[in-house]
Formats: sequence, structure tokens, C-alpha cells
Amino acid sequence: MRATFHGVRGSVPVSSPEYAQYGGHTTCLEFRSDGVQVIVDAGSGFQNVKIAEEGPVILMFSHFHHDHIQGLAFNGDLLRLNREVFVTSALCTGETVRGYLQTYFHGAYFPIDLIGLMGQMRFVDFSELASIFAGVMEAESMPLAHPGGSAAYSIAMGGVRACTLFDNEYAATQEAQLADFVDGSDLVSWDGMFLEEELPMRRGWGHSSIEEGVDFFTRTGTRQMALMHHAPSRTDQQLDSLQGGLKQDQVFFAHQNQTIEL
Repeated sequence: MRATFHGVRGSVPVSSPEYAQYGGHTTCLEFRSDGVQVIVDAGSGFQNVKIAEEGPVILMFSHFHHDHIQGLAFNGDLLRLNREVFVTSALCTGETVRGYLQTYFHGAYFPIDLIGLMGQMRFVDFSELASIFAGVMEAESMPLAHPGGSAAYSIAMGGVRACTLFDNEYAATQEAQLADFVDGSDLVSWDGMFLEEELPMRRGWGHSSIEEGVDFFTRTGTRQMALMHHAPSRTDQQLDSLQGGLKQDQVFFAHQNQTIEL
């Protein structure tokens, strides 16, 4: 499996020389294996995803806050595509996903009815993936702590498994369930929006700290961890400094456009 980070920034895209190294696009991850393409979230980084010309394409939404859906309208490949793309979320039914996106990309919020124009989108319930892609791709989910809800995903293809744990406000009461969820995975993507010292003033915002991610990694059986959903104010220099202070070689701050072979 190949994992590509098309967007690793949280909340809002940023553009400045100070953010050029780690990137300013909001959340979008792509996983490819054996002709199957799975995309998690369509933040502004989604505009740079090359949609596969052959094989299944599945777009999963962790949730529907603007920084995780705002790029949906700006991927040229998707707009020109003449075959179906499966769209889903573990938070709700496929038809509810359609409704959320149609509200955002329509009327007072967007100049065209994007979802109405994109007939190639096939909205399905998350539970349907097991039968549609049996023997090709396995996907599991669990709920996370975030205002309005968010879904963690475990995606297994070609004997490799990757997990996404964003957006989530980590608590010790989650540890056992989360550890079981990611156990044996080859990659975990962690919501590293804040530093531990920043958390007290941001309780209830629905995000975790970098330190919590590193500590969680040391307690679980996973191969490596990507810290992402970087705070929009976190500069390259600051992230480099934080990377240098990490004591775990297999924990890293994800870069926009970074690709990892798992």
C-alpha cells in the first residue's frame, strides 16, 4: 500500500513561505494498493489528488467540517470523470452524506449545485463496503471525540493496514479501545493539532496533542505514526524543532505531498 498526504493542515488552509515545507492544504489522505484508491477526506489538498483511471475509487469522510470537505469542488479529475466514485462516511447513511455535501456546495454557500452535477458519485452506507469490496479492501471504523462527531478508519489492502485518528480529542478513557483498533497497523495518522501546554484553553475543541500521540504510540503495537492536522499557526521552523525533540524514530510530522510505501 502507498500512502500520500495531500493535505496535513488543520482548520484552514495557509499560504506563506513559513509553511512551504510542511504545506498549507487541509486534510486529505490517499491510499493505493492493487488498483484500488481510497481517499480519506476532501480538504483543500484534495484538489491535487490524481483520480485513478481504472479500478475502484472510494472517498470516505471522517466528518463534514469545512476543512475536511472544502476541496471537493476543485479536483479537475473528479469533475471530468465518467465512471462512478463511491462516497461514504461511518457517521451517517450515504443519503445523509449526499445531503450534507449538497447543502454545502449549493445555494447560499456555493455558486453551483455541485452534487447535482456530479452524477458519477455513488453514495453508499459505510456498512455496504464490506460486500461491495469483499476480498479487495477491508474498512472498519470507530467513533472519535469531536464536536458533531468524527470517525476513525482502519483500511486494509494488500496485506497492509493504515488507520486514521482525526479529528479527535484524546482522553485516557479512549486508550484501550483505540489501542485495540490500531493494533498491528502499519501506519497511524494522529491528530497533532496542539501542544500539551495549549490544551487547557482548548478543551472541547475536539483535537489532541502531539505529546499524547507520542505517548499513545509507545503503548500500542503499531509500526509508525504520522502526526498531522497541524495548527494553522505552526510554522515549518516550529515543526522542525518539534521533530528534532521526538524520542521515537517511527513518529514523524507529515508533510504535504509526502508519500510512504507501507
